[in-house]
Amino acid sequence: MKTFINKFFICLTLLTSMALANCNNANEDLPLELTIQDKVILLESGEWLLKGFETNVMHTFKAGKKYTFYGSGNVFSNEAIPGTQEYTISGEMLTINYNFGNITSYQLKFSCDNSIVEFYINGKLNTTLYKRNSNYKQCL
Repeated sequence: MKTFINKFFICLTLLTSMALANCNNANEDLPLELTIQDKVILLESGEWLLKGFETNVMHTFKAGKKYTFYGSGNVFSNEAIPGTQEYTISGEMLTINYNFGNITSYQLKFSCDNSIVEFYINGKLNTTLYKRNSNYKQCL
C-alpha cells in the first residue's frame, strides 16, 4: 500500500510539473495600455456621440481633422457643420486646436470594449464620447 501511495504522489507531482511548465500567460502578447497612436486609430475608426447629447451631436476624426455633425432623434446631417478643428499627437496626448488660439491637450482613456472614450485635462474628466452603433449603453 505504501508503494502505491508513493507512486501516486510521484505521478501527481509529475503531472503538476508538466501542467505548470506548459502554462503561458495569455496577457504576455497584449499591451498593458494602448499607445496614443492606437487611440487615434480607434477615434478615426468610428462616429462618436457626445455624452448628454447622444441624439443631437456627433463627432468624427479623420486625417488630423475633427468634424462635428448636428442631428435630431439620432438622425444626423450628411454634412458636417462649417469649420473643423485640427488635432495632432503631442507625446502621449491628443492636442486639438479649437482655433483662435484655443489649443487643448487631452489624455484619452478608452473603456467598454473601446466604445467609450474619455478626454481628460490634467487628470480631470472633460468630455465623454460614445461610439455610435456600439454596445456602450450596457456599460453605463
